[in-house]
Amino acid sequence: MGVSTADCVPILLWDPQNKVAAAAHAGWRGTVKQIGVKTVHRMVELFGCHPGHIRAAIGPCIGEKAFEVGDEVVKAFEEIGYSLQEMGSRNPETGKAHIDLQKANQLQLQGIGILPQHIEVAGMCTWENQEELFSARRLGIQSGRILSAIMIKK
Repeated sequence: MGVSTADCVPILLWDPQNKVAAAAHAGWRGTVKQIGVKTVHRMVELFGCHPGHIRAAIGPCIGEKAFEVGDEVVKAFEEIGYSLQEMGSRNPETGKAHIDLQKANQLQLQGIGILPQHIEVAGMCTWENQEELFSARRLGIQSGRILSAIMIKK
């Protein structure tokens, strides 16, 4: 299974004990709605997974430096309990807010019990790595897509 992205965050989850995998697509709205957390909850509910056993991969997405957002986005994150200082910054020259979606999703997954050492973060920005990755913000909605996939081998 996989997820297609072009600036949003692909989240791949794997429970080696129960042999269960999942994929989630987390743009800023999905991150605010905690789609990664909800996916883990479904793994627990449907398959008896334990967050402490789950491994997570947070794939390439638009990075903090390139992801400038309006104050309404900052407010949406604040409403779920995250301050800008925790998951982003404000550009001192422009005063504009920037959000680190990889970090926000990592914090959410850790918050539900996935161990920090079980979370792999790609650390690659789709905007900055235009030779290797697609960015809808840079190239427009017709840009290509990145496929992040996970499979269970028998």
